[in-house]
Amino acid sequence: MPQFQTIEEAFEWFLENVFPELPPNKKYELRDARYSFYKEGKKVSEKRMKRILDEQGDFEIIYRFDKKE
Repeated sequence: MPQFQTIEEAFEWFLENVFPELPPNKKYELRDARYSFYKEGKKVSEKRMKRILDEQGDFEIIYRFDKKE
């Protein structure tokens, strides 16, 4: 499973690699989010991106912390 630094990177990877393989009815449901993500001046909320990723596959959020020495 690929790892990403931000939710935006994960969502962009999803749109480029998974979205084209989805059936037409799923693409139709997600077209507004895709358009808003790529359109300058529009945004897709982080909550919406997480919901879409979770619905379409196994999506995990991993937080790591290393104590400074």
